[in-house]
Amino acid sequence: MLSAEQIKHNYEAFISTIEDYISSPRKEQLLTLYGSIEDILLFAPASSRASFHNSFEGGYIDHVNRVVECALELDTIWSNKGARTTTYTTEELVFTALNHDLGKLGIGSEPRY
Repeated sequence: MLSAEQIKHNYEAFISTIEDYISSPRKEQLLTLYGSIEDILLFAPASSRASFHNSFEGGYIDHVNRVVECALELDTIWSNKGARTTTYTTEELVFTALNHDLGKLGIGSEPRY
């Protein structure tokens, strides 16, 4: 379980990632989207199954933040080893990591996680 402070911190880190890595106008569009579903986003688990990852309140954002962190670390490792392709930008990598589970949040009041 995450405390209210941890959930708030994770959300702030999520928003900071958007502000730091995503350029306009995409940045503003993401901030508008996520601002419109902030209540859902803050408290959603990454999974509804107890045996799956981050199946607790606030687990979705916690999971997404970890995916972003891992993606950036792997990108650095691949670059240092000369294996990084030039077919994507860092912004595209972060955008994909941020939104990879977006469908789990569902539509309106119908979650899909």
